[in-house]
Amino acid sequence: MVAFALLKHVVVAMCVVLASSNTPSTSETESLHVSGDWILEEVAGIGNPGGAWSPRLGDRTSIAVDSMGMPHIAYRNLETKEINYSYKDTTGKWHTETVVRSDTGGLGVALALDLNDRPLICYQNLTMPTGMQGLSCAFSEGSGWRHETVDSTPYAGSHISLALDSFDRPHLAYYVANVADTKYAWYNGTSWNISVLRDRVVSTTDSLAMDLDQNNSPHVALLSMGGGSELGLWFYRLNGTKWDKEVVDSTHSRTIFSMALNDTDSPHLGTVRPIWNVPIHMYKDGGSWRTEYADLGADVGYGSFSLDSSGQPHFAYRERNGEDLRYAHKENGTWKNVTVDSEGRVGFLPSLAMDLDNIPHISYIDLTDNLLMYATKKKQIKARIDIDPDTLNLRSRGKWVTCYIELPAEYDPRDINASTILLNNTLRPELDPKYGFVRSEESYIVDHDGNGIYERMVKFGRQKVIDMLGQGGLAELTVVGHMNDGTQFEGSDTINVMDRPLPVQTVFSAVDGLTQFSPWQHSTSDGTLSSYLRHSQPWLEISAEFAASENRFKS
Repeated sequence: MVAFALLKHVVVAMCVVLASSNTPSTSETESLHVSGDWILEEVAGIGNPGGAWSPRLGDRTSIAVDSMGMPHIAYRNLETKEINYSYKDTTGKWHTETVVRSDTGGLGVALALDLNDRPLICYQNLTMPTGMQGLSCAFSEGSGWRHETVDSTPYAGSHISLALDSFDRPHLAYYVANVADTKYAWYNGTSWNISVLRDRVVSTTDSLAMDLDQNNSPHVALLSMGGGSELGLWFYRLNGTKWDKEVVDSTHSRTIFSMALNDTDSPHLGTVRPIWNVPIHMYKDGGSWRTEYADLGADVGYGSFSLDSSGQPHFAYRERNGEDLRYAHKENGTWKNVTVDSEGRVGFLPSLAMDLDNIPHISYIDLTDNLLMYATKKKQIKARIDIDPDTLNLRSRGKWVTCYIELPAEYDPRDINASTILLNNTLRPELDPKYGFVRSEESYIVDHDGNGIYERMVKFGRQKVIDMLGQGGLAELTVVGHMNDGTQFEGSDTINVMDRPLPVQTVFSAVDGLTQFSPWQHSTSDGTLSSYLRHSQPWLEISAEFAASENRFKS
């Protein structure tokens, strides 16, 4: 790791416990929208920035995905300047906490989750004890947030890049605007160790990004468009006690979105070039840097970049011409891009993270409604559907058609969001809590088929199903819906629909072969058939299961 002889100075952590909100606000996800292959959610309000808002230096949202595939987002309220943290639990509820109060204020948030999914948020503190801006970090400790000053140098943290090593120790690359120094800091458990990576004599820093390799050593990409001897895009790597550096592109100015190292520690950068304004993927292949364009038709304002577990690159970015949020990824050697959200002025300050299933998660700002938004691509699982009854008589007087939804064993049917269920993309189930099968988990979480896997049971109004089907014959019924985390499920079952009474045999022979019976048929309340047999004895009722395909009764 870093030798202490290298360090210009060591800052002992200054613990400042600020009164932040210990009781998070909670909201059910009511504003969930489906747009093509994407799920869009309204997370929280971000205040009214007023006037013609434009981002300040270092303004951003920051997203991370936990071990359960759930999103966590840090962001700044654009009106009050407080820093908030929102996360989604496995029941589909969003929780929001205030990390930095409005009377303190913050800017330039960076979020990371430790191995236990606990958040760490680093930010530029706008009201340091010295009265100047500086760099601070907030550690979540269950009962609240513990704040530490990393660097009290005025205006430290104008750009921030954060990563946690394999021991959950934070590492930071950041810029100090008033003295034009670029610094690197890491926390050893008791104190912050800070060194100057590049000083003002060499060059200013206009954007930066950092990642850690498998040995927990930092790699930093820096962009300089001002004065100094290192103009352009440069790449630094800590090698023992010294920084190795190389120029990536000295002829063109760029903005660095993000950097990621692949499984062999080769660097990949997401950038944009002014004038062209297209998202550019730059990566080192052997000893050479290579460049490819993710979306040549784009006019990019803000963006974020990430690699998935297979080493494939992904971008999320705001397209300025249409004021849309767009997403691009490389698949089988070809770049593909799609519009994720185009409703209003959206896509500001995007942040992108990939989960373990290589599903993208994006946070961004909607300036039409002043909202923090969250977008993820729909995951889909195959569900086993059982519709009861198997044979539906259109002339029956029953009340319900029952549906049993069985998911793969690794999914819990309790996590199904019943309000999203649709039958044939048309009909919603009965969700009125006046019915016991709606409000009682013991009634709707069942093992109907006795195979040891629980199902989610819902009921549809029988007459509504009949009105939807309209005629007899075989009918395929498809059920779709979402889990609380946005995962989509789908499955189908085929039932037989009878649109008229079918003939039955008119003569039944008694056991002795002599007595004859004359049957009359009728439908019972559940849609099955019964036959009343007249005999010398009083009326006899024999229930029979109708085999419609063979047009006969089985007694």
